[in-house]
Amino acid sequence: MTMQFHFTPRAGSNSWATGFTLAGIWTQDFGPKRDISHLLDCTYLYHSARELQWHLADRFGLQADTVELTPVC
Repeated sequence: MTMQFHFTPRAGSNSWATGFTLAGIWTQDFGPKRDISHLLDCTYLYHSARELQWHLADRFGLQADTVELTPVC
């Protein structure tokens, strides 16, 4: 089972070289869009999308390779 997440980096923090913070993150696997921003620290500086992938996998008890991320800029 794969879980798909969509995220928007906060404006001004989306330099992939230095990292990014989250403006929002949601999932839309089954049914309507579900905002899960309140479940994560949106001020945390992620150094890569892969780090966010691992963080989400840990948070939801999933294998990292079952988490799919789509940036929405």
